[in-house]
Amino acid sequence: MDKHARKGPSALRTSIRLSLQYSFLYSVLSALVFALAYWFTQYEVQDWVLDQMRSDAGTLVEIFELGGDEMLVDRVDALAEVSFQNARVYQLLNSDGAIVSGNLSSTFASPLPDYLPAKDLPLAGEIHDEVTGYWLRADDVGPYLLIQGTGDHIVLEILEALGMALVVGYLAVVILGLIVGIRIGRITERRIAAISNTLAEVSAGNLASRISTTPKARDDLSRVSTEINSMLGQIKRLLESQEQISNDIAHDMRTPLQHLRQRLEKLRDSPTIRPDDISASLDQTEEIIATFNALLRIAQIEGSDRRERFGLYDLSEIIANVTEVFEPAAEDAGIELTTKVPGEQLEVVGDRNLLTQLLSNLVENAIKHCPAGSKVLVLAESTLAGPTLRITDNGPGIAREDRERIFRRFFRGEKSRNSPGNGLGLALAKAICDLHGAEITVSENDPGTTFEINFLR
Repeated sequence: MDKHARKGPSALRTSIRLSLQYSFLYSVLSALVFALAYWFTQYEVQDWVLDQMRSDAGTLVEIFELGGDEMLVDRVDALAEVSFQNARVYQLLNSDGAIVSGNLSSTFASPLPDYLPAKDLPLAGEIHDEVTGYWLRADDVGPYLLIQGTGDHIVLEILEALGMALVVGYLAVVILGLIVGIRIGRITERRIAAISNTLAEVSAGNLASRISTTPKARDDLSRVSTEINSMLGQIKRLLESQEQISNDIAHDMRTPLQHLRQRLEKLRDSPTIRPDDISASLDQTEEIIATFNALLRIAQIEGSDRRERFGLYDLSEIIANVTEVFEPAAEDAGIELTTKVPGEQLEVVGDRNLLTQLLSNLVENAIKHCPAGSKVLVLAESTLAGPTLRITDNGPGIAREDRERIFRRFFRGEKSRNSPGNGLGLALAKAICDLHGAEITVSENDPGTTFEINFLR
C-alpha cells in the first residue's frame, strides 16, 4: 500500500497537469475564435454603414431625376436638419466645387479620406458625445457631388456590447473548462488507480481480484478494464488447469511408475530374467511414454501457432479416411460403424492432421466404451453457422455429473477405470477444437452419447 500511496500524488499531479494543458490549449483556441468573431462583426457592421450611405445616395439620385436641382437641394438640407447631434453629415457640391447644401461648412481635400476624426470635421452645431469619428463616402448625383458621413458611435456601441459578451463568455469557458478538466482528470485517475491496484493485488497472489466495471459504459477505460478482467480470468483458469494437471500427473503416473519400479527390482533380485517380465516392463514404459507424448502434444497445440498450417479441407473426405481406418477395429469389437455425410463438400479451415486426430479420438473413444452390438454413427451436415460434426452411439452413456469434466486431462469416469488409456484423448480433442475456434459439446443420446462439434465460419 505504501508503494501505491507514493504513486497516487504523482499520478494525480499528472492528471491535473494534463487537464491544465488541455484547458490552456482550449482557451487559446477559444480566444482565437472569439477574436475572429469580433473582427468579423466589426467588418459586417462597417459594411452595413457603408451600404446605408450607398442606398441613401441612390435615393437622392432618384429624387434628382424626378424633381430636379431644387428638390435635391431641399432633400439634402432636410436630411442634415433631422440628423440628431450631427450623427449623419451631408454636403452637396456643384460642378464648380462650391457648397450648395448640407451641414458641413468647408470642403475636403482630394482625395476624400475613408475615415476622419470628429475633431477634424468642419461641422456646425453639437456633435454626439459618443461619436469619435466619421466614415465618409462620395457619390455623383447628376452634376453634383454628394459627400456623406456616418458617426461611429453605433458601431462602437455594438462592438462594446459584443466585446463584453465575448469576454464574459471567454472567462466562463476557461473557468468551466478548468473545472470540468480537473474533474474528469480526477475521475480518470481513480479509474486508472483501480486498474493499477487490481493488477498489484493479482501480482501479490490474489487471482480472484477484478476491476469493477459498469455494464453500460462504452469508453476506452471500460473496454480496457473488461479485457483485463477477461485476461485475469483466463490466467486464473490456466493456473488452475496447470495445478490440476500437476496433481493429475502426480496421481495417475504414480501407480505405473511404482509398478515399473517393482518389476525392475524384481528383475534385479531374480537370478533369471524372464521374457514376460521384460515385456511387461517395456509395456509399462511405453504406457508412460505415451502419456507424456499426449501431454506434450496438447501443450504444443495450446502453446504454438499451428494456424500457420491451416488450409481449406473437405470434412467429408476426412470422415471417410478415419472411418475406413477404424472399421476393422469396430468389426472386431462387434460394433456397427456407419457414416452419414451430404453429397456436397463440407469445407473447413484448419490443420488436416489435427482434424484427423480429433475425429479419430472421438471414434476410438466410442468404440472403446461401447459393448458389442452397439452402433456408432459419424454424421456431418452444413448449417448457417458452419459445418457440424456429430459422433453418436447407443452405448452406456456418460453420467450427467461427468459431462463437464470429461475434457479435463487424466479424467476417467468410473465405468472406464478398468479399461486401458490415460484419460487424455478427450482433452486433446478439446484442445484441437479450441485451436480451430470450434465448439465441442456432449449430450445424452437416450441411450448413449452424442459428441457435437460446431465449426464456425
